[in-house]
Amino acid sequence: MALRLRLALLVGVFVLAAPAVAAAADLNCADFGTRERAQHEIDSAGRDPHNLDGDADGRACEGNPSTGWIPWPVAGVSLVVGRYVARRTKADYRLVPGVEGVWAYYEFPDDDTVGKVFDRMVPALLGAGVLALPLVDLVRDYVAPRSFSPAGFWVFTAIVAGIAAYVGTVRWSRHLAMTDSAD
Repeated sequence: MALRLRLALLVGVFVLAAPAVAAAADLNCADFGTRERAQHEIDSAGRDPHNLDGDADGRACEGNPSTGWIPWPVAGVSLVVGRYVARRTKADYRLVPGVEGVWAYYEFPDDDTVGKVFDRMVPALLGAGVLALPLVDLVRDYVAPRSFSPAGFWVFTAIVAGIAAYVGTVRWSRHLAMTDSAD
């Protein structure tokens, strides 16, 4: 445990100190993976010391790629897939076999019949992917190296959202199992 704490402190010091050390270097647009990160550099400095806005229109490194809105659908789909994988892993008896299990589940009413029902969590999770946009902005501007590419952010978003949905689903199913056993 102490080793993990030391490692976390070392990583934290590196993440906090690295931008301050790198700020002294002369930068150009090729040093930035996204135009938003270059714009953040200008906005945080309050001026353009590295001439990142060559045409003085207020937008830095316009030729660089953008993270854009892509993290939203990537995160939404990853949330749905993470939930589906967790349900398969936990052998959820309501899970419809095959790909259809992503958007449907079995319902067992009191009259001993079985029916397939659309899973209302799917649109909710797809919409919840919008929460990835501010997360990507924070990571892009304050945590990731300035040369991190948009594709890297999309992969990061997919991994974080998938893991979050998996862990959340597993914990929720444990919670439901505990409340069912208490009754």
